[in-house]
Amino acid sequence: MNNEEETSMFIEACTTQLVSLYTASKEGKNVDADKYRVQGFIHAGELLGVISKKQGRALIADLHFQVFGETIEDRAKRKSKLEALKESDPDAYIEIPAIERR
Repeated sequence: MNNEEETSMFIEACTTQLVSLYTASKEGKNVDADKYRVQGFIHAGELLGVISKKQGRALIADLHFQVFGETIEDRAKRKSKLEALKESDPDAYIEIPAIERR
């Protein structure tokens, strides 16, 4: 097996794991253990030279956008704003449809 084949197979495995992780997260499931497992898997690939750190970051960002329809940064900002609203004005938070609060 050559490097291109190894890289392709590794990226395919990462893609499967990340899509599964993001989909479960989108469904509201607790994905902490899976998140750390996928991070470790990607980190191992970087250490072994199968993929670069840049490739890993790009894969994470691309798949996150595919599943959630927004960047990691935009989603974090939106969730932070919702948490702040939840703390400051619970009634206003509840008035937002649950599907929009995810």
